[in-house]
Amino acid sequence: MLLRLIEIPLTFLEVLVVFNLMIIVHELGHFLAAKWRGLVIEKFGIWFGKPIWKKTIDGVEYSFGTIPFGGFVALPQMAPMDMIEGRSEARAANGSETSHKTAVSVDEVWVTENTDDAPETPRQPLPPVSTLDKIIVAFAGPLFSFLLAIAFASLVWIVGRPVSEAEATTTIGYVLPDSPAAEAGLETGDRILSVDGRPVNRFGGMGSDSITWRIIRSEGDTIPVTVERTVDGVTKTLTFNPTPEVEPTKVWMRKALREIGILPAQHPMVAQVQPGSPADKAGLEPSDILLRIDGQPAYTLEAVAEYVKNHPAPAHTLDVQRESRVITLPFTPAGATVHEVLQDSPASDGGIEAGDVILAVDGKSMPDGLAISDYIRAHGNKPVLFTVKRGDAVSNFTITPEIPVDDTVPRIGLEWEDEFGIVEDAYGKFQILHPGPIEEVRSGMMSIFNTIGAIASPKSGVKLQHMGGPLMMMRVYYMFFQSREGWRLALWFSVVLNVNLALINLLPIPVLDGGHITLAVIEAIRRRPVNVRFLEVVQTSCAVVIIGFMLYIAFFDVQDYFTPKTDQMHFESKAAAPAQAQH
Repeated sequence: MLLRLIEIPLTFLEVLVVFNLMIIVHELGHFLAAKWRGLVIEKFGIWFGKPIWKKTIDGVEYSFGTIPFGGFVALPQMAPMDMIEGRSEARAANGSETSHKTAVSVDEVWVTENTDDAPETPRQPLPPVSTLDKIIVAFAGPLFSFLLAIAFASLVWIVGRPVSEAEATTTIGYVLPDSPAAEAGLETGDRILSVDGRPVNRFGGMGSDSITWRIIRSEGDTIPVTVERTVDGVTKTLTFNPTPEVEPTKVWMRKALREIGILPAQHPMVAQVQPGSPADKAGLEPSDILLRIDGQPAYTLEAVAEYVKNHPAPAHTLDVQRESRVITLPFTPAGATVHEVLQDSPASDGGIEAGDVILAVDGKSMPDGLAISDYIRAHGNKPVLFTVKRGDAVSNFTITPEIPVDDTVPRIGLEWEDEFGIVEDAYGKFQILHPGPIEEVRSGMMSIFNTIGAIASPKSGVKLQHMGGPLMMMRVYYMFFQSREGWRLALWFSVVLNVNLALINLLPIPVLDGGHITLAVIEAIRRRPVNVRFLEVVQTSCAVVIIGFMLYIAFFDVQDYFTPKTDQMHFESKAAAPAQAQH
């Protein structure tokens, strides 16, 4: 427990270090370029808020703030960015709180001294700034972000990037019951060759060769999925056309993305074995990898449960990889044991209790809870007879399934005990790849291009709300640092983020670096500065839009911290129903 309490703040500190490094390096690019080109630099600060340390050296005020969120550089000769970077001393007289103004001419920018009683007196003229100087200083920030991405990519090339089996495979590990994929005819073990007419070679990621991304990015009523299937030793190429579904969400939540109900093949890796469970009795140990059950591939733990349901037997055999050898273990599932009975559910009203063992349903033996759930779903809202063992006694209960609130399938309101006793490693087996720096940077660039392309398409289900802001990025870093090989994953993610930071800042939008470059080019073409009042209005408007967008994204990002990933079913309270008159 103590180690856990220490681990959390240390992980959070790691996140802050990496996140701040990206922003500070970006601002350092502007600072060094301004120094090189001879621009006036008023301030260079690390972190925001009230300074805990500051010192003026050669006319530049260096500071260290109290809010650990990046840094800034104040350059009065560049286009004003008061809304984002704060008011500079050179422009302080422009505000409504004083009568002092910044005088702007074609050749130079004049700053005025702020005094309470004396009239305006020029403090000193700032030297003129050429278009080239402005472009170089503005471009230096994205350039340094890009160079940092290359540095991270080089580290990834040296130490390697962990790639999970689930990300790299193209084999279907499990098809969810009643899903679009199941209805179309896709099966566990199918190897996917193409999705929506595009060849694929991995399950995860955001590239055009990713199964998941091609499903999300599809726009048609159906998604053609071509697979390779081996039946009785004969390999066939088949094409199916599942109709994607979008899970309904609340109005205030992010809209769900397209899916067809398939999971990638990933041989289950044991993270923990629950004492006294079937896995414990079978002799499974942490780090064991399940390869086969009764000689059939164990693509996922869900697929193993599906096999047990479809092949009821007193015992099964598991082929397990333990370090470098494969061993065979006998395995007997626990059966259908009730873990929890939901309040106001048909099972609760019918008398079922936690700890009960369901022996049979309508006189038919059931190997596990999954088989019982399938049976209830197939029989609709018809009364079902349950044979239950409670302690040494065996009793019968008749229960009529009901449709829970916000659901469409009849259920009885039971949650089942884990029939295996295996806590699965979420990341599974890794392989360490060493992609070249250019390949990694290119992959990062394509991720932002793919995202922008999806958002721009009117038929796409990907919207602005699906983008992530600083909160999401910090959450991803936190998750990486908490996992096995987390520091390698964090290095890889830093490549993607720095490339994105560089490209987004080059967009020709006022208040971004690309906006500075655009304004410098316009001034060069017009041979005179852009009207100051017009510039203030445009930049303030754009700043308001960008800040509003960041708050909009943060609204959804915050929900990831507090919104549960799965909604527990619930039934209408019987107490709310009107009482029936008794005669």
